Amino acid sequence: MSAVLKFASNGRPQSPAAMILPAIERINLALEEESQAIARRGPVDYDAFNRRKSQGLLELNRLAPSVAGQRLGPVLAAALGDLQTRLETNRRLLSTQLTAARAVSNIITQAIRDSQSDGTYSDRYWDDQ
Repeated sequence: MSAVLKFASNGRPQSPAAMILPAIERINLALEEESQAIARRGPVDYDAFNRRKSQGLLELNRLAPSVAGQRLGPVLAAALGDLQTRLETNRRLLSTQLTAARAVSNIITQAIRDSQSDGTYSDRYWDDQ
């Protein structure tokens, strides 16, 4: 087992699910907070959220070998299913944000080009005729 072995209060090793569930919960919390920040339409610290999600993924990757080949209990299976749903929702939110940022960037870029052009090489002359 490549994960660090953790012990319960009774001195026995924790089950893989008991070690993985807190990591899943931390990722879920980061996803929820990021979704709320995006919904507020204010500044979002994407770097901080990325670090938190990456840390959670690292934890899951380190713990994954401890459950390899084992039957997942219903609680862990449900938590992983919920995580997958939340990740997809987060992906869609971020994709929408990125698409909007690109659209705004294109508008600003075109406005700068238009303001710096004297119209010599523009096709506007032909559009006005």
